[in-house]
Amino acid sequence: MKKLTILLVLINLFACQEESKQCDLINLKLTEIQGYGPFEKRFGFLDWTPLTEKGIWGNTEIKTTGIPKNWTKSNVTQVWFDSHQFAYQNYKQGYLSDEFFNDLKASWKIDLNKRKLSEKPINCFVHVAIGTNQNDELEYIIDTNYDNDFSDEEILKPTPRAFELDYQKLIEKSKSVVAQISTNSGIKEKEIKILVLSTSDGDLIYNFPQIAETTYQENKILVSNGFSNLTYDDKSIIAIDDENTEIVGLNEFIKINNDLYKNLGVDINSNELRLLEMPKDTILYPSRIGFNAKPFTVKKLDSNDSLKLDNFKDKLLYLEFWGTWCAPCINEIPNLKKAYDETDRNDVEFLGVAVFDTKEKLKSAIEKYEINWPQVLDADSDKFKESYNVSGYPTSFLIDKKGKIIAKNLRGEKLLDTLNYYLKETK
Repeated sequence: MKKLTILLVLINLFACQEESKQCDLINLKLTEIQGYGPFEKRFGFLDWTPLTEKGIWGNTEIKTTGIPKNWTKSNVTQVWFDSHQFAYQNYKQGYLSDEFFNDLKASWKIDLNKRKLSEKPINCFVHVAIGTNQNDELEYIIDTNYDNDFSDEEILKPTPRAFELDYQKLIEKSKSVVAQISTNSGIKEKEIKILVLSTSDGDLIYNFPQIAETTYQENKILVSNGFSNLTYDDKSIIAIDDENTEIVGLNEFIKINNDLYKNLGVDINSNELRLLEMPKDTILYPSRIGFNAKPFTVKKLDSNDSLKLDNFKDKLLYLEFWGTWCAPCINEIPNLKKAYDETDRNDVEFLGVAVFDTKEKLKSAIEKYEINWPQVLDADSDKFKESYNVSGYPTSFLIDKKGKIIAKNLRGEKLLDTLNYYLKETK
């Protein structure tokens, strides 16, 4: 197998728009396989909160029966295979308002031109009942036949999550369901395993242990959707063979045999990975540690003046992409406040970039959480988050006095200590 040099980079947006430059689209058929490959095993939570307590989402509840009578605590939760389809079909059924769905379209990036979503409800999710029995043991039931009745299903016990598990064996023992996915060519059915584990905190977590593979120029390429959905709408990351530890995100780049390709993600309509071959003279801006940060210009929150990367010369810049809707981002605010209050503005400046937000929501959050450092809206920039290849939140970059990225995703209670370390190292 040929050795590949993987470049996680950002591109000059105009590279393929000039008439003198040509970009070739490569479509590679995918084959789905069970397992996680080299990708991080991410899990979602099976929520103990009743759906009726989740605001407008309570309108999407479908009544179920058959909860075991010996369960002392229980809840029925929805596990989505296709979040965009789930939102769309409930909107079309009148359970979600126009305003709410339009907000989802913006925040979830629901593109109704990308694939044909079904107005008629399909099996884009499955009900899972969770509970504790009389011995205080965690149990769960999956409604595998979609009849909204758990009494005809097997009661299962989750495996405790541990550092070392034989995931292949667990996958083989896991329950399967047949999910329905909407595409331009109609509704496709896909059999999928659901792996459920328990945590030490008494929670149940799940994911879909499945990846896809293809080959290009004698090299195996593995593809993951993050294990939390089946559609690649939210994530489409690739790796070269099972042993490679570097992951290439959506719109990032790989170099194959001295040719540069952009990961355009998976077209679920044709079940193909799309790679875009770039011109030889493409200008690249890495988003990795050790490389120069992409210059940016963004309008200030309350004026028509702009902030640029050059404004932060001769000091460190802690740049954070976040959202007022993002719980982990909100939880991080106390650590940021402490770090901001106990560092000198001559040494380090902070800049928050609110993504998928409005000016009103951002101002409300600034007042509510007493945020003192500068804030801007991603919407007031030219593809700010895209140029830094941000897909998860919060995401932070520490940029040095010369505009070089020296650290990423610094957070937590030790943030102040970490910033002081870098301040000392860069003096």
